[in-house]
Amino acid sequence: PVQKGFDRYYGFIGGETNQWYPDLVEDNRFIDQPYEPEKGYHLSKDLADQALQMIRDQKASNPSKPWFMWFCPGANHAPHHAPKEYIEKYKGKFDDGYEAYREWVMKRMIAKGILPKDTKLTPLEADVANPADAVRPWASLKPEEKKLFARMAEVYAGFSEYTDAQVGRIVDYLEETGQLDNTIIFYCADNGASGEGSPSGSVNENKFFNNYPDELSENLKYIDVLGGPDTYNHYPTGWAVAFSTPYQMFKRYSQYAGGTACPMVIHWPKGIKAKGEVRHQYHHSVDVVPTILDVIGLKMPTEYRGV
Repeated sequence: PVQKGFDRYYGFIGGETNQWYPDLVEDNRFIDQPYEPEKGYHLSKDLADQALQMIRDQKASNPSKPWFMWFCPGANHAPHHAPKEYIEKYKGKFDDGYEAYREWVMKRMIAKGILPKDTKLTPLEADVANPADAVRPWASLKPEEKKLFARMAEVYAGFSEYTDAQVGRIVDYLEETGQLDNTIIFYCADNGASGEGSPSGSVNENKFFNNYPDELSENLKYIDVLGGPDTYNHYPTGWAVAFSTPYQMFKRYSQYAGGTACPMVIHWPKGIKAKGEVRHQYHHSVDVVPTILDVIGLKMPTEYRGV
């Protein structure tokens, strides 16, 4: 990883990893995690710890030198792993199902000015490329299925908040050390909700990748430990659609923008006069690097390592 242009690296190489027992890499070597989940380990926390230490080390060795950090937690990608106390915060919040959630969240987005007032809700489902991408209407579910699916959404929400808390630790440190006002922060995701959990959710996402169907009876056995070290869980496709509101479908269905059109927050008090405003123009991830180069006054290299 350090051959990609970074001085230091700490994280995982693959597209996803277990949040309790990650495949960790430090600089250019694989390492064991520093301690076990039983002692409080979680990848998001570990990444924040390492990020804080890297900033401290850099400021101690060369305090006048600017720094660049790309902080990439495993969240909110599957598997959805979170401390139990964060999951419990959302108990009962998703009991009305994914159709009801879509309507509730779209009204909130309109009220906050994120969506136009005349925005119409897209259909719940579209033509799917794979039967495993289909969405089962909430009203068609059995009571035990609703209980399981709601719990999977609670786990995801807890996972999301726990990640925000770790990012918050870094922001708090920057504020405490007087660096926040002149640090430009891009807070965004590489994609939105994904549908690998299949129509009935999964306690082990690897089943989807191997075309091995989940069974409700099997999944219900794990309802009390979802999000913990004993599962590799992913919510059902209905939540993937709901968490892509107002767009249709989810990641892999780019024609509908669901899961591919994602929000981004930019924070730079010293350089941006506007505060708390919403920008509606469309941007692409390729716009980020030129923006950073403009901010720091550098031009894109015309040649790199002979290329």
